[in-house]
Amino acid sequence: MPIRDRPRTILITGATDGVGKQTAADLAQHPDNFVIIHGRTKENCEKTIDQIRREGARYDNIDYIAIDFTSLDSVATGANQLSSRYPSLNCVVCNAAVLQQRRHDTIDGYEHTFQVNFLAHFVLLNRLLPTLEQNSPGRIIVIGSTLHSWTSIEWTDLQAEQEYEKYLQFSRSKLMCHLMAFALHRRMALTGFKVTVNVMDLGREKRETNNNYKFRCASALSTSESVFSVGRSAGGLVQMIESPALDTLSGKYLDCHGKQMRSGSEATDERLQERLWSEAAKLARDHLIKS
Repeated sequence: MPIRDRPRTILITGATDGVGKQTAADLAQHPDNFVIIHGRTKENCEKTIDQIRREGARYDNIDYIAIDFTSLDSVATGANQLSSRYPSLNCVVCNAAVLQQRRHDTIDGYEHTFQVNFLAHFVLLNRLLPTLEQNSPGRIIVIGSTLHSWTSIEWTDLQAEQEYEKYLQFSRSKLMCHLMAFALHRRMALTGFKVTVNVMDLGREKRETNNNYKFRCASALSTSESVFSVGRSAGGLVQMIESPALDTLSGKYLDCHGKQMRSGSEATDERLQERLWSEAAKLARDHLIKS
């Protein structure tokens, strides 16, 4: 079946392992889906596709795009390639994320976690919006985390130059993803929701009660990476991707069962959403589509 004849053409970032890979494998079992996996290198992507196909996926409905999220040039080029190669793209799942032990900068000069988890997705989505809008109803699913509500953004130190702690920076990057998604949701409202935008949490259902911040973060992340959680989370994500309900549902924070969750107070603050959007637009100005 040609790509254009399939109801769903889906890009999943960070799909060479974990939940992203399992979600791609599950989606590729259905002939209505054309799945594009994203990874940092061609080698990782090809290896992943080979593994998925050996597990029984169809041969004609899965492909890949190699984009290095530590390079905004690579992100911009990759977005252009996606729009050209897959003009029927109508769903993007922002799943790629890293947890870095030590602070270091990307080739663009930005802190690694900040760029990979947040800024690269900001650039990617902004460049793909015209394609998504042409294939309405389009949808964007941003993978969030309960960790977003356990911290706040240090606006004078977005690059964590003054203070770096891996769990803290990861949590802040997830808060930024929530803020970005809700800001984009409001922008899509002006178009009559040609593209819906929601945040989905793939982590544990019970919140950790230990008061030690590092313990709580490590516990939440390790639980979400268990074999059971990967399968459950991928199953929930597949439902969100395929469900007709998300054709009209937008601006929500959902758990892996599709139930609405309460976002942290900072994530729902429209002033902070717009502040972050403005900051990101300045940092990525050379890589956004010129209006």
